[in-house]
Amino acid sequence: MSSVSLIDIINMEYSLGDKILSKNRALTTMRLNNTCKLFNKITKDEISNHREEYYKVLLPKKIEESIENKMFAILKNPNNTGVYKTPNEYEEELKVFISHINEYNYESILEKMINILKDYVREYYLYDNHTGRYCMFGILMNEYYNLIKYRMKYELKKEDFNQEDDIYDIIVNYDYKA
Repeated sequence: MSSVSLIDIINMEYSLGDKILSKNRALTTMRLNNTCKLFNKITKDEISNHREEYYKVLLPKKIEESIENKMFAILKNPNNTGVYKTPNEYEEELKVFISHINEYNYESILEKMINILKDYVREYYLYDNHTGRYCMFGILMNEYYNLIKYRMKYELKKEDFNQEDDIYDIIVNYDYKA
């Protein structure tokens, strides 16, 4: 984490630094420096308060974006080859995101990933006619299943699906590619 000092303020805005140092007494300069120290303490407290938000909200979003981009990279056509990285690059990105998961946020992230998997299973069987959407949802379903089973090392159970036994049966009986 970076901190702000009086020198940083002077470097950023010369005219402000000139006013602080030339037009004020030492007591005023000291108060401004103490204000910077207080600002740094407040910033540090805010960052620690929002750390959990990163793990519960932003990290799952980054994982989801990476999986979606990987799916588009798998399906890409010659017209958009410059838009996406290779699927292997997205795989490496996922490994980095998964390494950020710890024991405190594992359950909440896992729950979000299972809910996303359920949504893609529903969509996959809604478009069960080999259209473009069918292929997209099949890839997404496969990627989320592999994420949960192999990267998060969690074996899906019937209890994870509440009263949605049909979705659990579909997930268990589907032929996934590792």
